[in-house]
Amino acid sequence: MSVGLGLAVHLYDSGGRWIAWYRPGMPYVWNTRDRWIGWFPWSHESSPEPRDDVLDPADRYLGTVVGDRLLARTARQPRSIPARVPEPQRPVGPPDIDRAMALPPPIGFTDVAAHRLLGD
Repeated sequence: MSVGLGLAVHLYDSGGRWIAWYRPGMPYVWNTRDRWIGWFPWSHESSPEPRDDVLDPADRYLGTVVGDRLLARTARQPRSIPARVPEPQRPVGPPDIDRAMALPPPIGFTDVAAHRLLGD
């Protein structure tokens, strides 16, 4: 079984390069080569931006979704991790590749280190 086709949300670095994506309603974050690189452990919480912090498959902080960007906080308050999600099935191909306008990261954020986006 594979992840169904649906509208994908593309995530970019501050330079506008497409680095990751996810499907709304699914807790998984994928890199541009369909490798699982993270998940949204707090997506069920009610907040202005429920899909915010992303943990990698080893439950370490990977980054934070800020609009259409995946950025790393330079300082972050620890949060307790809820029940872990099971490892996902590989999705059906990445969505079309886009490039976004380059934007400087907000204060307190930086780009996620490239090696953290490689997946398994």
